Amino acid sequence: MIMKYIRLISLSLAVFALLCLAGCSNVDEPSVRETSRYEIRFTSNLTGLNADVTRAYGSFTTYNMGQKFWVWADMYDDQDDETTTYFNAWQLTVSSTTTKFSTNTAKMFPAYNKVSFYTLHGNFSEDFVEETSEVIGSEWPELLTHTIKTTQITDNDYQTSDLVMAINRNVVPTSEPVALEFKHLLSQVEVALIAGSGFTADNLTDASSSAKATVELLGVKTKVQFRPDKANTMATYTERELMLSNASEPDTITVATVVTDDVSKQACGAAVVVPQTVNGKFIHIRYLDNDTYVKVNDLRLKSGYRYRFNVTVDRIGGEYSITPVTVAEWTSEPAEREAELK
Repeated sequence: MIMKYIRLISLSLAVFALLCLAGCSNVDEPSVRETSRYEIRFTSNLTGLNADVTRAYGSFTTYNMGQKFWVWADMYDDQDDETTTYFNAWQLTVSSTTTKFSTNTAKMFPAYNKVSFYTLHGNFSEDFVEETSEVIGSEWPELLTHTIKTTQITDNDYQTSDLVMAINRNVVPTSEPVALEFKHLLSQVEVALIAGSGFTADNLTDASSSAKATVELLGVKTKVQFRPDKANTMATYTERELMLSNASEPDTITVATVVTDDVSKQACGAAVVVPQTVNGKFIHIRYLDNDTYVKVNDLRLKSGYRYRFNVTVDRIGGEYSITPVTVAEWTSEPAEREAELK
């Protein structure tokens, strides 16, 4: 009988120990499940105080309020070695302070897995549906049509015409904003006028003056098909141009008339154009009912590069030919002045 009681007591103690272990497990489990998740936020090299200078004309150094960007995300699970869609089209809008993006809805990082972000900005013919908790957003696009404005006088004209893409791969969940480093997929052409003999800067820019100059780019393509590729490194112009095809027929783009007395300054008119080869009369400057042309010889406009022309406007116009043209990567650094048109 005594042995029977001892066995019962031992069994009771064993059951009690198991219950204690189970209780401890139940306490620990929620703490794992409830690991804090971070909100996804972004900074950009095109927004904020540290933004790259993407246009030398005027004071534009950042994208203006209201410019829209779209971001897609994939999630990588290293345990299963599997990549899946984390979310589809999510709209980012440059906020009123131009130092950050605003969003319609907040999105969170996963608790552990890495996320890759793919972000686009362009003047697309296609519409995107933003993903929400109730709506599945537009899937990653296979082909888009981007259109450049034929008048690029204002900053908004110019920014709307710009086509950029940023890729951030395998981002670990973080409380810090993710830095989007956009690459320019198109080309930029800059034109700075210099008041020559008999002219002043006021003559060439005053709308009431008969000498008021207008500047146009001739024979440039203003529409291109864009096939965004998540695997493209965008490290070289040839890689970037692999995503561009079927450009439109040539057109004319009007740019701002900007006169400077110092070509080392960045002040200029500028336009975004499709990468292409231009030949012959390229820049048309009209003043005093006179037409002056800048001619080029099979000038190759490459993706992600800037091309600078400094043109001295004299009383008697004419045609200018120049080789080489000032060329620099499209970054915040001013282009090296290799040549000046006289």
